[in-house]
Amino acid sequence: MNLIVCLEDKNGMMFNKRRLSQDVAIREDIYKNMDGKSLIMNAYSFKMFEKDNPEVDIVVREDLPVCDKENFQFIEDKQLGKFESEIDKMIVYYWNRRYPSDLKFDIDFEDGNWEVVSEEEFEGNSHEKITKKIILKK
Repeated sequence: MNLIVCLEDKNGMMFNKRRLSQDVAIREDIYKNMDGKSLIMNAYSFKMFEKDNPEVDIVVREDLPVCDKENFQFIEDKQLGKFESEIDKMIVYYWNRRYPSDLKFDIDFEDGNWEVVSEEEFEGNSHEKITKKIILKK
């Protein structure tokens, strides 16, 4: 599986069943890097993406994550640890801020099973600095 997630400094994903933050610059970065692949997400996430009217194929499914080796899945409201063995690639956007959160990302990238192959920073619309890491399973 190829996953895309957004995290704050303490690996928080959501607070009180809501996303911690959003920034159109992240969505634009996702769109420009799809390379013809579909972007899979649930209806909750689609509400944020549909207002952009992107020129990428977006598939809305509620049974995420799905076993799909070709496309990307944007996941913001599910823990993924129990699916770790099926994940090949993650694109992680870090907000570089600390927000309150009650849903934490539950995969440890420091356990020796993952390798950061790319890291870049860019300015968002609501965030001075967003860090994008591409992380592959070793």
